[in-house]
Amino acid sequence: MVWSSWSIRHVLHAVLVGAAVASLSLPGSAAAQEPVAPVWEESETREDIAQRRERAALLAPHFTDAIRMHSSSIAPPILFSGVGAAGLASSLAWSADAPQPTDTPLRIAFAASSATILAGGLAGLAVPETYRRHTLGTAALLSQGSLWLGFALLEDDGLARMTPVALSAGFYVSGFLAGLNLALSDYTPVSRLRADHALVATPAWRARLSGAQIASIERDLLGTAPAIPNWAIYLPAALGGVVATVPAWDGDLPVETRVLSLASGLLNSVWSFALMADDHPAQSYQQDLRRAGLRVAPSGPDGTAGLTVSGKF
Repeated sequence: MVWSSWSIRHVLHAVLVGAAVASLSLPGSAAAQEPVAPVWEESETREDIAQRRERAALLAPHFTDAIRMHSSSIAPPILFSGVGAAGLASSLAWSADAPQPTDTPLRIAFAASSATILAGGLAGLAVPETYRRHTLGTAALLSQGSLWLGFALLEDDGLARMTPVALSAGFYVSGFLAGLNLALSDYTPVSRLRADHALVATPAWRARLSGAQIASIERDLLGTAPAIPNWAIYLPAALGGVVATVPAWDGDLPVETRVLSLASGLLNSVWSFALMADDHPAQSYQQDLRRAGLRVAPSGPDGTAGLTVSGKF
């Protein structure tokens, strides 16, 4: 495997973009809004009150996680736009310096990767806050796919090429699924999530919520669930990382090639499997309900009018 000094420098770009994707899953700050006092229902029985308080207490911690998942400041898209613009400018400047013909595929791939990051950053500034983090994640996955494709076109050895090809394919498929999820999902606005959380954050407020309000808050939490689950989105990237390690077991390849294949494959697969293992707040809430002997079920003639919880108290 022959790597130019430019190629080695821009391996760091792949690592930085991967780190940017990982940072999207880190918690963000969410300022709670002042709650508005709900109407007290005098006709409620003691059992109704117990049910309301049980359900509200289970909702509270999951709203915190949902808010962190969907909230984002404008700093990440600005950072993405800056990194993408700098990378694209670097690619154009490098092409003007008459690069080696063997580096042309990598140069084109790096330009495409940078342009994707730039487009993702600009889109992140334009979309509502609820979709910002997912938009940047989609752009980062597709950018990684483009960059690894360039390394694949640069490689001459057939088996050694398996590493960048597998990583590129995995990231491209995961990026496509992430984009499809954005198109199919109708997320609850993060502003409403913050208002809901303020209503269930303390025992005093939870005691004043009516059954209809609890049902509405439940719908909002369940509305944060993606159309395509995380495990399905990141599974291709994880499998691509596993396949990418295959050249590491070929003793005929140079040591540096085997080490690079093993390291890049393992790092990407471990990161992807870690994201797959995260439970979504809506799923965790339903699991908590089952453990408490409760269930979420549609209430209303068409099955969509509301949500009720039944169980023993």
